Amino acid sequence: MTIHYLDVMLMDSVHKLNGERSISAVYHLFKGKKSSQTIQDASLFQLSSYFGCYPAFTRDQLNRSVKRLLEQHFIRKTEDTFIATDEGISMLSQRFAEKPMPVYFDGAKYHDKAKVLWMRLSLLVQVLSHHAARSQHYVPIQRDISVQNWTKSFFSQYHQKKKLSEDIHHELETLLAHLTDQEALLFVYSLTSNERIGRTYQQMAEWMKEDVWYVYLLFWNVLHYFIQCAQKGEAPIIQRMIDDLQFKRVLTTSTHKTLELVQKGFSIDQIAHIRSLKKATIEDHIVELSIHEPSFSIEPYVSSEAQKAIHEVAGQLQTNKMKLIKESLEHSFTYFQIRLALTRMVKASG
Repeated sequence: MTIHYLDVMLMDSVHKLNGERSISAVYHLFKGKKSSQTIQDASLFQLSSYFGCYPAFTRDQLNRSVKRLLEQHFIRKTEDTFIATDEGISMLSQRFAEKPMPVYFDGAKYHDKAKVLWMRLSLLVQVLSHHAARSQHYVPIQRDISVQNWTKSFFSQYHQKKKLSEDIHHELETLLAHLTDQEALLFVYSLTSNERIGRTYQQMAEWMKEDVWYVYLLFWNVLHYFIQCAQKGEAPIIQRMIDDLQFKRVLTTSTHKTLELVQKGFSIDQIAHIRSLKKATIEDHIVELSIHEPSFSIEPYVSSEAQKAIHEVAGQLQTNKMKLIKESLEHSFTYFQIRLALTRMVKASG
């Protein structure tokens, strides 16, 4: 039975979760669920690159992937989750040696922004191609009205359409020169012009005799690379195409509201009362803030001495399992304090 790159990604996630989360945690991670728990898991288990890596992921695909890994004895079932076997860890090392995760791919930072960039860029290229060929009758490759409106606005800002085409061509050519030939081909042949329709992932995989899931990752790696170059000032046109997008780490809307109240000096209990939410929910928000707001201090909730004690025990036990850490510390700290301390331990080692 063939093991696909999607299975490798799932296997890697199971290995890093180390039996501390259910398989549903991987499902929500791949889909990019913007819940406090999934955001925390991505950071805590160093799985941020996979966050939102496959928004169309289905339960059926998850189950079939798990079945393949079980049949090959790469994972085994425990009471309520799965853990990697020695055979699975060996397979993982071999597969990543053969096909490493694309270096620029970072789902937590870029997956939603890259999608918008691709829709805008692909439509703009199509429009410019048809404009150059004096062709006015074609079906837009992107049907999203907001993307079409953005493209019309961007297109209308340039009176010299030929120069815009040349500038985009030059910028893309320069960017792609720093990537592999495979990645450059993937991107170029995914574009639609007046002469041809862009190829699908499946078509590209068959053409390149490559795993379709790896093709999928490589394609989005290109877009993530474009965004990183734009942020460093190395791709001015791409930068203008993403200027209106927010690149701060995603906080849930509810967490933003909690942050505003924290900044006004309210305690967790007071915030829970004001917002008519459970105390545990507000604690989730505080943990999320600890992960994504570098300047956010957790010392009002867990002292530096407590953090040190928790870090030492987690290191000794080689686990993020809060129950084991809590028991080892003789219940001196709450689960909330342990979670907070662990987020800072990950940051320090990251």
